Amino acid sequence: MSVKPNILIVGNYNREDVVTAFHALITSFNLYFAEFISYKEETSNYYKTFGKAVYWSDYNNAFDLLAQIKPHKVLFIFIESYHHMALSLACKQLGIKTIIIDHGLRDENINMRLAKFFVRSPKKTSLIKRTSKVVKQFKERLRGQLFLIRTKSHLEKQYQEFFTEFCKIRSRIGYEKTVIEINSPLCLPNAYISFSEKNSNGHFPFYLFSHQFESYFIGIPLFDSLPKINKEERLHQNILFIDQGLNCRNLLGWTDSNYSNFLSSLSYNPQFERFKFYIKLHPTQTVENLYLVKNKNFELIDDNKLINILPSTYIIIGFFSTYLLPLAAMEHTTVITLENHPVGKLDVSKSFIDAGVAHPVYNMQELDWALQHIDQLHQQQLPNKPKFTEDWLYKFDGKSGERLRDILLQDT
Repeated sequence: MSVKPNILIVGNYNREDVVTAFHALITSFNLYFAEFISYKEETSNYYKTFGKAVYWSDYNNAFDLLAQIKPHKVLFIFIESYHHMALSLACKQLGIKTIIIDHGLRDENINMRLAKFFVRSPKKTSLIKRTSKVVKQFKERLRGQLFLIRTKSHLEKQYQEFFTEFCKIRSRIGYEKTVIEINSPLCLPNAYISFSEKNSNGHFPFYLFSHQFESYFIGIPLFDSLPKINKEERLHQNILFIDQGLNCRNLLGWTDSNYSNFLSSLSYNPQFERFKFYIKLHPTQTVENLYLVKNKNFELIDDNKLINILPSTYIIIGFFSTYLLPLAAMEHTTVITLENHPVGKLDVSKSFIDAGVAHPVYNMQELDWALQHIDQLHQQQLPNKPKFTEDWLYKFDGKSGERLRDILLQDT
């Protein structure tokens, strides 16, 4: 019996959607997840059904970690922290192949035209909470820093010099600006796996060094179950609302307060009483932030309930979201995007609108009109779905995870 190769996945595995995207790999690989200094930073055990976690503080340095895990390949969601970069450089020195993989929607329209509106204003946390976190993990944080220092001391000169420069610049500015200022392919991995060509065009760093990378398009593994859904008769006035968690990240001027006001204007608007709203929360969203849970016409749902209601749910509403990609591609759906944000009317979903698979609205009156003319809008969107699918999802066939698996199995 052959031994399964190991894959080390680096990214926030507290998010179930991040972990679920690797479901197709379970039978072919031993999966290891890395992101945190210690288990104390974990908020979910979901990853344990897929593999094991490793923590920076448990290893002497990145070379020690790689020697013990023995990964066939290292798969990064992002390479932006000190620990990410230390591990990436150690892999380069050892000849271990590194790959970055798309997780969410990457849109030129968002990442470039509207970049200034997507600078996060971090939520304030009390001094007591910040101090408590440091105290509780003092030993682990110290070992995490020693991990970086020892990794640097084991790096060859060219990597050592680069790591010093990266840490110096990264300490004062964001990752993307760091990449621009350093202007070195050492910032990036050996290969890139993207959902599609359109999505890859919005993946910022690869504009700089795209000629040096192996690139693969696979579709979106997280949504491999959706193409198997067969539409059913529209029995109810269902609306699926895709929450984007903008208030949680203070993006586009959204706060807990004004988002709650927006949702209450939906839930208590007489124009919409005839509809049942199903709300799919963004992974960063918390129920406590949502005013809508008190309204009988609003129901919070998870991925399983979404699969159950989707065959008979024809109307999709959202701001912009990775989830809107497959939903816009489905034959029976009609997508309405909400484009009026606290910072202004930005057409954040311009790529969906221009592709002819979404209808923008800017106020409640326009939303009411759209809902009254939903069949007309559906007929307008329907012929544009195949081209949109090709551009943004590569293939919508339920086999994206298999394509990812096959890429990772190369050279085994």
